[in-house]
Amino acid sequence: MSVVGFDLGNESCIVGVARQRGIDVVLNEESKRETPAIVCFGDKQRFIGTAGAANSTMNPKNSISQIKRLLGRKFADPELQRDLQSFPFRVSEGPDGFPLVHARYLGEEHAFTPTQLLAMVLSNLKAIAEDNLKSAVVDCCIGIPVYFTDLQRRSVLDAATIAGLRPLRLFHETTATALAYGIYKTDLPENDQLNVAFVDVGHASMQVSIVGYKKGQLKMLSHAYDRSLGGRDFDEALFKHFAAKFKEEYKIDVYQNARACIRLRVACEKLKKMLSANPEAPMNIECLMDEKDVRGFIKRDEFEQISAPVLERVKGPLEKALAEAGLTTESVHFVEVVGSGSRVPAIIRIITEFFGKEPRRTMNASECVARGCALQCAILSPTFKVREFQVNEGFPFSIALSWKPDSQNNEPQQTVVFPKGNPIPSVKALTFYRSNTFAVDVLNVETEDLQVTQKISTYMIGPFQSSKGEKAKLKVKVRLNIHGIVSLESATVTCNTMSYHLPLEKHITSL
Repeated sequence: MSVVGFDLGNESCIVGVARQRGIDVVLNEESKRETPAIVCFGDKQRFIGTAGAANSTMNPKNSISQIKRLLGRKFADPELQRDLQSFPFRVSEGPDGFPLVHARYLGEEHAFTPTQLLAMVLSNLKAIAEDNLKSAVVDCCIGIPVYFTDLQRRSVLDAATIAGLRPLRLFHETTATALAYGIYKTDLPENDQLNVAFVDVGHASMQVSIVGYKKGQLKMLSHAYDRSLGGRDFDEALFKHFAAKFKEEYKIDVYQNARACIRLRVACEKLKKMLSANPEAPMNIECLMDEKDVRGFIKRDEFEQISAPVLERVKGPLEKALAEAGLTTESVHFVEVVGSGSRVPAIIRIITEFFGKEPRRTMNASECVARGCALQCAILSPTFKVREFQVNEGFPFSIALSWKPDSQNNEPQQTVVFPKGNPIPSVKALTFYRSNTFAVDVLNVETEDLQVTQKISTYMIGPFQSSKGEKAKLKVKVRLNIHGIVSLESATVTCNTMSYHLPLEKHITSL
């Protein structure tokens, strides 16, 4: 039985597997630990992962990347529209209002849903794990951002099913990091709580969590995030700077050439990494466009200046996470930074100033999520015996049920069934007195995040029989499952002599 953890990054993915001696990160076919999350469609075949990345420069319009940003979101979503401006491939609105990605494959035009594309990436990661373990991989644990909506979580599960995987849990990346940090610590206090802040700056988003540790357990005290603040925003600032510079100096407009855009973005990413270690860095690209070689140069101070709008947003999630945990900066004992985007010196400076202490890097910034997911899979699997360690996870949103009363008054009634921070998984039961079929809406409430749609789903409960002049007593069971997905599990009519289950008809999902 496989015990595998997948870290599905926006830019690249990592596979962790559990062995008798601990957790290993497995190598792909090119002996690399990170596999690009890219699907490239060609005239004769498709290329996924490292092969897809190698072909993307030559075939930019058919190379699909940043699939995670498209998943479970409406085409009209303002954030998605912003993302689409930098994508070299074509995305259109499907008949259901969700995005369709267009690519030329086997000599014909094809349209793919983001779920299908994610399934291709997952099938490639599954093959990497199977090649390493020399056995079939089915059971796994998949890391997802804490801010993923109900529909995004369902989309990941659908993609996993297509790829032939059975996720034991969709695990929040923040919790995976916290588990990978705490399970090996032998000096955790028995009574006093050790508070650790984790700041994860990835390729496209920033997540902050504050975790309380005691011997043999962890408790997620708070989550905060900015879903569009990551390393790629610094790349984009450099890209715009040099695109304008080259237009002025060399009279070339890279926006008119998809291949030139990709080459300049790759060069900007390398430049950003050089500036993390050096006070200044040069840029040289041969034959960027119109057979012109281009040269540039930038100092770290200038880089921080053009990135100022991005850096100003770093403090927001830090403040929110601290306020939600009800702690002061003094009561946070350690700060850990992870994620590929966390290597920018200006970000470290902001974190240091905010917490008043130097952030630590005791974990592998890129691999900690995959390791945490593999550990969680090992805990859930009967194959391995893992050290006793309890994970007390809280749900990041508030979930309510809404319904219209069984009277002339049409004002809907609403009650919160799973408040923010509610343990995962969880089950609640509600009692209704009704005389005929009625609808119940499942809603996200009390969220400041405008990207989270309020209505998750609608259920029709009924039909059922009630005595004349009397209302039937119904017991409705609501489940928040281990993946963070909410559903109405059952509805039962109870009377003096008997009880029977009612049919539940699900009408709408995540409008």
